Amino acid sequence: MLFRLLAVMLCFTLSGCVFPRATKVPMDSISLPASVTERAKTLIVFLPGAQEVPADIVKEGFIEQVRTRNIDADVMVIDSHMGYFLKRTFDVRIRTDIIEPARAKGYKSIWLAGISLGGFGSLMYARIFPDEIEGVIAIAPYISSNGVLNEIIDAGGLARWKPELPLKPDDYERDLLLWLRGYADPNMKRPRLYIGYGSKDGLDQFRQLIGTILPPDQLLAAPGGHDWPPWKQMWGDVLDRVPLERKAK
Repeated sequence: MLFRLLAVMLCFTLSGCVFPRATKVPMDSISLPASVTERAKTLIVFLPGAQEVPADIVKEGFIEQVRTRNIDADVMVIDSHMGYFLKRTFDVRIRTDIIEPARAKGYKSIWLAGISLGGFGSLMYARIFPDEIEGVIAIAPYISSNGVLNEIIDAGGLARWKPELPLKPDDYERDLLLWLRGYADPNMKRPRLYIGYGSKDGLDQFRQLIGTILPPDQLLAAPGGHDWPPWKQMWGDVLDRVPLERKAK
């Protein structure tokens, strides 16, 4: 199921064949602190898309958008590429190489953010370790195949959807969707979630489903498809909304 899920996502997000790069221990990352003299209390861990590397996130201005809004947070862009998913070491490497060292350094709040594959990875990690993450910003994430989404639509929406339980051990799609359904219950603890898609993104079908679960101010949208312009617009939009501490001007 995991291999099929990733293959379907690649059909949506990539043109042509992509060969996964070799994984590393520890996972590569770029650290971008808000100040050279003191550590911020908050860390934003950014996960690139399937075709991107950490330097692309910097080049496209995602870190600059954080800085222009005076958000008091350090940023780390990690090289969480497809190879980690295929080897099924994604969650272990992020926890061991990124999250646990960040806690040891004294960060009080950790947010995950990602685009495309990175958005999917952010959600998957938050599902596995929800108590470790303060919030998730998932921009254009793959969630599940159209077959499963249609199953939810036929049930009358995510809140009414009741899949056959117990799920198969490798049913990652329904497992993630069940976790997301929990956002409808105010008594269930979840990391704060912002999620969105471009208006012409092939993955946009999920917006109507999650829209019945999340408040409107946690839903993102921008004109365009699965590409940089809507991703960057939604990133700027969510940075204006997200409850992160700002520096005094």
